[in-house]
Amino acid sequence: MSRLRGVLDSVRGTGGRAWAGSVDDLCYDGESIRERVELGEGTRVVVTTHRLLAFTPDRDGENYRAVELPNVADVREGHEGEDNLIRQGARLGVYGVVLLAVGVFVDFGSFVPTDAFAGAGAGQLGMGGLLSILQRFLSLIARIDEFARLIGAFLVLFAVFVFAVYLLTRDRVLEVTVAGDDDPIRVPADDDTIDGAVADLEVVLFGSDGSAEPDDGPPEGAASGSETGSTDPLGGR
Repeated sequence: MSRLRGVLDSVRGTGGRAWAGSVDDLCYDGESIRERVELGEGTRVVVTTHRLLAFTPDRDGENYRAVELPNVADVREGHEGEDNLIRQGARLGVYGVVLLAVGVFVDFGSFVPTDAFAGAGAGQLGMGGLLSILQRFLSLIARIDEFARLIGAFLVLFAVFVFAVYLLTRDRVLEVTVAGDDDPIRVPADDDTIDGAVADLEVVLFGSDGSAEPDDGPPEGAASGSETGSTDPLGGR
């Protein structure tokens, strides 16, 4: 799927020249790198002591996003595809269902007088052709329910096809949820790297199980402050 997306990007002209710098060039004074996660060709997520850096050079928009660590709310696996396919498929499905309902529950032949002009005007000069046309027109109206069922079934099948195309062409991504931002950062990932990447980032960002453990304080009988050998740099202040 990534190869297909690359072809589409080349056709749309969304590609560009690669940045020649390194992640170290983006670090502030006193900032160091804690974890690097490679997700694919050119895509990566780097966690520093201060920020999360996401590199997406092959995507539309920015090639690089930085988020302060306190604003990183979650990291998880997700999917991304052409959203317009979902909208088009839903629209076609609604139209198809409506036409099917009309074709099933409405019988146009029961209230359209299909024999209103049968045998009438045959002996009148110039009226036979016109009445014949009107008769065929009424016959077509009486069969609208059949046409509605046929077209509705076709639209529903085509909507299913559009949804199938969406499912087959969507890509797996790593989603970084940012506090206060409804649109998460999406980084394309290979199928064989996404699971390990999510697990590694959860360990670095949130702890081994993705959640903070409560601090019950020092064990009974233990001294407090600097006498316990605490690793808290603010403990002695």
